[in-house]
Amino acid sequence: DEIIAGAWSHIVHHEVGAAAVLSSVSTRIVDNPDHIIYPADILAAMRSQDIHEPRTSLLCLENALANGDVVPLDVLREDYKTAKDLNLNVHMDGARLFNAAVSLKTDVKAIAACTDSLMFCLSKGLCAPVGSMLCGSRTFIEKARKNRKLLGGGMRQAGFLAASGRIALHTMTQRLQEDHDNARYLASALAKLPEIKIDLERVKINMVFFSIEKEGFSEEDFSAYLLSHGVKNTGYMQGEMRLVTHHGISRQDLDVVIDLIKAYLN
Repeated sequence: DEIIAGAWSHIVHHEVGAAAVLSSVSTRIVDNPDHIIYPADILAAMRSQDIHEPRTSLLCLENALANGDVVPLDVLREDYKTAKDLNLNVHMDGARLFNAAVSLKTDVKAIAACTDSLMFCLSKGLCAPVGSMLCGSRTFIEKARKNRKLLGGGMRQAGFLAASGRIALHTMTQRLQEDHDNARYLASALAKLPEIKIDLERVKINMVFFSIEKEGFSEEDFSAYLLSHGVKNTGYMQGEMRLVTHHGISRQDLDVVIDLIKAYLN
């Protein structure tokens, strides 16, 4: 079988080719400048009944996207309808699903309704020490639990992790707007620096992507400088660096980061 996924999606870039190794599927990528998959892309990516071609069986979506953008709800609904008309299942990699819902000012259930299965992280933005959730029909989850056991993923004495997960779901989801506001505050300040290139329209959740255009600039030196002052960043990924706001990061902390970057560039 073959799955359809975004060219810059986490499934394609950061899972060690697991889809091919563990599920024995090939991946047909959709490479749009905005990283969003549209109904026309699904139609174009579908394989025919030709004996030489694999069977298209699954559409993989993301929300929020790996680049920090958020897919509008109307696009998700159109994608889902198109996929079901083509007899495809739809899975969503929703690592920051609740951030997407906050950005769209909608209930997370509205996004979930555009999928047959989805996952989201309890750690990314929701403060749990570890863990992700897989959601789907009862039959789907029963099969997933069997496969998890097959892969060595069974876990005993996990109540303390479940307790953290409950706090993540019931408490930490309610404070995500603060992280989004802080990301916008940070991005707006960085945008005022002439050496920094940043697209403020993409700052929709708690991630700020930017690049630095300065003669002699060293990514390694810049990252080491920030780290020496207690600030972590991922370094360049696809031509951009990323800073992420989260619980425990205050406006005062962001002012320190902004001043550090100003000092470095000067």
